[in-house]
Amino acid sequence: MRARARTRLGASGRLLEREREVDILAATIEAATEGTAGLVLVQGPAGIGKSRLLAVARTLAEERGLYVRSARGGEMERDFPFGVVRQLFESHLVDEGERSRLLAGAASAAGPVFGHGGKRDAAEPAGEGTFAVLHGLFWLTVNLCSERALLLAVDDLHWCDTASLRFLAYLARRLEDLPVALVATLRSSEPEADRAILEELTSEPHAQMLVPGPLTPAAAAEVVRDRFGQTVEPAFAEACHSSTDGNPLLLNELLKALVADRVSPDAAHVHVVAELGPRAASRAVLLRLARLSTDAVKVARAISVLGDGAGVIVAAELAELEAAAFAASTRELVQAEILRPESPLGFVHPLVQAAVYHDLSPGERELYHDRASTLLVGLGAPAEQIAAHLLVMSGRGEDWVVKALRVAADAALAKGDPEAAISLLRRALAEPPRPELRLELLLALGTAETMTSLPAAAEHLRHAYELSHEPSVRGHAAHGLARTLMFLEAPDETAAIAGRAALELPVELDDLARRLEAIELMALVFGADPHNGRRERLRAHREIDASGGVGARSLAAVAAWEWTESAGPAEGVCALARAALAGGGLIAEDSLMAMSAGLSLAFADLDEAVDAWDTMREVAHRNGSVFTIAGAQLWGGYTQFLRGDLGEAESELRASLETLALYGFPTQAQWTPPILAEVLVERGAVGDARALLDTVISPRPGSDLTILVDRARMRVLLAEGRPEEALALAEIYELHAGWKRHPRYVPWRSLKAQALDRLGRLDEAAALAGEELDIARGWGSPGTVGRSLRVLGTILRADGIELLEEASALLERAPARLEHAKALAALGAALRRAGKPTEARDPLRRALELADVCGSQPLVDRIRTEIYATGARPRTTALRGVYALTASERRVADLAAAGQTNRDIAQTLYVTPKTVEVHLSNAYRKLDIGSRRELARALAGPV
Repeated sequence: MRARARTRLGASGRLLEREREVDILAATIEAATEGTAGLVLVQGPAGIGKSRLLAVARTLAEERGLYVRSARGGEMERDFPFGVVRQLFESHLVDEGERSRLLAGAASAAGPVFGHGGKRDAAEPAGEGTFAVLHGLFWLTVNLCSERALLLAVDDLHWCDTASLRFLAYLARRLEDLPVALVATLRSSEPEADRAILEELTSEPHAQMLVPGPLTPAAAAEVVRDRFGQTVEPAFAEACHSSTDGNPLLLNELLKALVADRVSPDAAHVHVVAELGPRAASRAVLLRLARLSTDAVKVARAISVLGDGAGVIVAAELAELEAAAFAASTRELVQAEILRPESPLGFVHPLVQAAVYHDLSPGERELYHDRASTLLVGLGAPAEQIAAHLLVMSGRGEDWVVKALRVAADAALAKGDPEAAISLLRRALAEPPRPELRLELLLALGTAETMTSLPAAAEHLRHAYELSHEPSVRGHAAHGLARTLMFLEAPDETAAIAGRAALELPVELDDLARRLEAIELMALVFGADPHNGRRERLRAHREIDASGGVGARSLAAVAAWEWTESAGPAEGVCALARAALAGGGLIAEDSLMAMSAGLSLAFADLDEAVDAWDTMREVAHRNGSVFTIAGAQLWGGYTQFLRGDLGEAESELRASLETLALYGFPTQAQWTPPILAEVLVERGAVGDARALLDTVISPRPGSDLTILVDRARMRVLLAEGRPEEALALAEIYELHAGWKRHPRYVPWRSLKAQALDRLGRLDEAAALAGEELDIARGWGSPGTVGRSLRVLGTILRADGIELLEEASALLERAPARLEHAKALAALGAALRRAGKPTEARDPLRRALELADVCGSQPLVDRIRTEIYATGARPRTTALRGVYALTASERRVADLAAAGQTNRDIAQTLYVTPKTVEVHLSNAYRKLDIGSRRELARALAGPV
């Protein structure tokens, strides 16, 4: 197969010194035919032969019978929302029957990208469709490759629009065992490329990077001889190589010019090569163009302005030529190797287009773009095509320009591409618009920017807030601004703006006023000053009637969280949290507030918390909110951590990091790292936890994020055996905690007690642990009380056995399996040290089974050591049955038992088909069954 590929390449022009690259591409294509995905990125400077290698990949894929879908990024099309994605898939969606098949199920969310499906709900925040679209495009890819393997070939990735680039990065993470080969080219050091997303793509562990080098002098001499014949003198060939540094495209452009000028390939004409110099390609192109007809020059310039894939009608109009003259000119340009011979209209290489385009003066370029935009408007072209020209024109204060840009921005948001919308809205503001339109544009821009840049969003939302006078508009502007400032660590300003705006609203806007008050009071979580009556007002809302709309539910959710941090009691907190979440309206309308209520349920050991995160995940995938999906992954992962499922917790927390990284949110500014660090400590990866925490920027004192960071750092220090430093940090932790005292969320007392215990200061340690136990009993949930009992019982040694027995019994009733394992392990160890090795064995063996299921290797190792110390041997068999299933394994097994296929389950749970296969395989093993038919019986059996 590889030999055939080389033969065909030789017949159409030689591809020299690329054998290794061709072999890797061939192997990747072959693997795709066998069901194994591949990701190959060809990187190098312009003209090095990246596009040629991509053409090889397409040829090989066609020979092997793959679907081949190709696209090319363009410098002029960079702001077309999902432009590259549309090139890849749009032709497959023309036929109605095929479109129905490919956009079925979860793939339907991709419909708006191609102009299919419903319009975005006017109430849905701008840009919120983004994540749903990515997920829909993933399933479109799955559907397309369900019949035969697929090659996605993307040229010039560095010019890919951001939305398409983000999809490719999203897809690359989920290729797994799909029969898909993704091959793309990208130029080295392209300054305007979206480097963050490109780095996500290039850093994929399974990505293969091909970096073709320049031609050697010997290979360059072969190319020169191919052009001139065998009479080429060595000095001339060497000059051609030196002048172009062995770059294949530059070398060929140089040779075309030399041949056209009938330059003899001998030493006497080396100076001609030198005169063309390092800009050989652009000079050679312009020399060839200058020899063509005036009409051909007009067409080349018109197409250079319109960009790749220009329509024939608009290109002819822009060149001011009749159809026959235009056709003759394009033929002339193809013969001169300036335009490519196949459709659509375009240059043979981006460097050739750039040479023609930049030969125009700035004034000429502006006039061409002005005429192009007017022509496109007259032809009823899509808004993004018109906007591409308006973006590079200077502002003139014309209403039609503002309107066209706003229409294009709305279209971009409907497709889930906030970056494109932001560029368009900024350009509309620079036109500038009439004063009455400026407020509307500022609000739209600031809202879109909340997806990409919070500082920029705050700036524009502040301007909108200051300009607005109509109460509803001003209130919504204040709401958006206050939320943005809250995440920019400006909680006092957040509270001041939200509080002031709430008081300004008339009675008919009471729900909006309550939503603003909820933001004002939520600022306490982010570190706002608690000594100004806000906390007292928040505590008064514990009795609120939450049935009065989103505003009332928001206040109930925030009040429930403050009550949780104040340590309850859990019964009252949960009643309030349930009222906030009732009916699902708060999750749909304001996921930030809903997260507060969900966390309260998680600390009460209730399965309702897991249900809340599942609902939030479903809503997020449906409406595409990146913030909501990342939040559900973060707090859903934290809930699994509280429940002792460390593998599930780590997976969810890493998914949250990935989701936010895909949209450019820096890791050090997120809430995920400190929680993930704690999970890593429990799994034995203390070094990784330390490295993760070292990237975190110290947050604002008094915020919940500070509490999480302090807690994680203390746990890392204790795991590293550094109790003195942990004790010093405990003093700071206590100060940061302030009024917040929930024993599992803010456990500074028990962590300090453990440090004191290790330093031999047992009385102080016991006093602090006893104080925390009293608070825990006031909260009342088994997981919290059991943990505090275990800490105090461990410190008290033999005097704490009864407390450890109480902890073990209490945790039997809680889903906190890791805490249960720790309590049983502590009880077994205490019994052994008290001279009761036989009694110690049973709790230790039960602890071992649980610790193994939870995935805590350090705890497993400690328990094994304790069992050996009792004179017994640890069992080698793992815990079996329903109780051994992780949360994800149980969800997948339940759906499979209900009759859903793997594909249905994957779409229901928003995971990949491969993930479903893995979870089912694990479930079969733990349940001792061999098929789906046995699932229902096994799941109904004893735990």
